[in-house]
Amino acid sequence: MFKQFLVDHFPSLGKFKRWGVAWKHDNSAARATYSQHGEDKFILEYLSGFDLKDSVYVDVGANHPSDISNSYLLYRNGLKGIVVEPNKELIRLFQRFRKNDIALAIGCSNSSAVLPFHVSKTPVLSSFAGERDVNTYKTEYLPVMRLDDALSNFSFRYINLLSIDVEGLNYEVLEGAATTVKRSLLVCLEYDEAEERDRFAAFLGEKFTVLVEFGCNLLFVNEELKNAYRK
Repeated sequence: MFKQFLVDHFPSLGKFKRWGVAWKHDNSAARATYSQHGEDKFILEYLSGFDLKDSVYVDVGANHPSDISNSYLLYRNGLKGIVVEPNKELIRLFQRFRKNDIALAIGCSNSSAVLPFHVSKTPVLSSFAGERDVNTYKTEYLPVMRLDDALSNFSFRYINLLSIDVEGLNYEVLEGAATTVKRSLLVCLEYDEAEERDRFAAFLGEKFTVLVEFGCNLLFVNEELKNAYRK
């Protein structure tokens, strides 16, 4: 109860806890998993069967650099990539604790615009989706763009993991990432309802199959790239 009181009335104090968690993880031996349901452990083991040279991960809605992260275990095991996170406080943590990654302080959707970003007192729930009740702490107007455009000037052979978790706009991010998806071996998507699950599968098409499901997260594999980059 006291913890919730602090979150509700002194949300700015949370940044010290988030910094402390990132520091602790950065200065400790790597754990078996950092993600919500252990999906990162599965992903790392799966990717061990592929030639990862000149590949990157792309984490959209990356949130905290290590806490409930789908990409931090990959980072700790020598991989690197591009993280997309519109929350300014969290992007500073990436710049401090994941210096080998490229951190983009933007939002993603299916078109370019400036939209209100509702920063939650619990940052993982922050969203550009205005209809979601995210216990808003403050609202900032930030740029959003298509992921295809955001990645257009980066050089890599392929994307080993594309993780998308943007609280209510996952499908819109997919719509703006058609080219990116084709270059992705694994695609991890969070869904809220069964209908959204079906929409993801329909958008990805026949080249993608569901590899495994972790809680509300679906992990798809690109069958075409699976054959191309297997060791």
